[in-house]
Amino acid sequence: MNTSKAPKTVRSYAGSNAPSLDPMLSAAWLYYEDQLTQSDIAEVLGVSRASVINYLHEARRLGVVKITLDSEHFSAMRLSQQLAKRFGLARCIVIPDDQGRRPVAERLGEAGAQLLGKLVTAGDVLGVSWGQTVLALSKAIAPQRVAGLSVIQITGSMLSTFEFSPELCTSNIADRFGARCINLHAPALVSRPEIRALLYKEPALIPQLELLQTCTKIVFGVGHLQQDSTIFGSGTVTPADLQPYVTQGAVGVIAGRYIDSAGQPVLGPLDERMIGLTLPEIDRIPMRICLAGGASKATAIRAALDGQHATILITDELAARALVEGVDEV
Repeated sequence: MNTSKAPKTVRSYAGSNAPSLDPMLSAAWLYYEDQLTQSDIAEVLGVSRASVINYLHEARRLGVVKITLDSEHFSAMRLSQQLAKRFGLARCIVIPDDQGRRPVAERLGEAGAQLLGKLVTAGDVLGVSWGQTVLALSKAIAPQRVAGLSVIQITGSMLSTFEFSPELCTSNIADRFGARCINLHAPALVSRPEIRALLYKEPALIPQLELLQTCTKIVFGVGHLQQDSTIFGSGTVTPADLQPYVTQGAVGVIAGRYIDSAGQPVLGPLDERMIGLTLPEIDRIPMRICLAGGASKATAIRAALDGQHATILITDELAARALVEGVDEV
């Protein structure tokens, strides 16, 4: 929208009736085109300022208003360049620190949504992992249509974590892109290895598992293994389940697969019961977009980058500085 014009004031609307349009549309126009303040818009519409904020948020969510930031500028920042060079990334985007005003996952999701909208192309098969950051991305994508795009869930389902489950992340992204949605109709973790073996031979599941091998792009987060990790919040595993992995040096997790500080796979009892892409299979996907941030995740992110599991990184300033400092110490 044009931002060069001088903003109007509430006085300009004196004597006129409040706009009769949908209040969300009116708020969006008055704010972005006429450049009124939120307080002025509240006066014009006869609502509270909080209502105006909600209208503007809804306008962005529905795609009525589309705000884009050129990721090339953020890729050109010094921290981005340092990380891209050190870890051999095709692209790295670092968003600035906001002093904890908003959740990191939400902000990274918004940055990832803008970039993903530019990267997906007709005919792509987009693999989707799960977690708070991937869910935030799925909600922030501006509605658009990409011809022939398929969006596929790369891990089994976890209905116990519906608020950030693989199936929800996948369906949200497919809906935003007007794409074909392919959910993996099997649990992420079964009770015994023999059940996993039987499911991998199940005729109804084989086509979905085969389709996983055709992914051209993938989007995923990285988790750490501390007590506040999403992996524990999912209810899928317990600290006791992870002890064999921690004993072997695991420091992070990607799509339910564990890695050590060098980014190498750490295998254990859970792998024999897990349904979804393995790390070697993920690494064969041409474009691998990783969203992860926060200083507490720096060790896990560094492991993912050292293991070359990502070709594109979207992170925040705190994590980027910790990563750079870690590189300087080597």
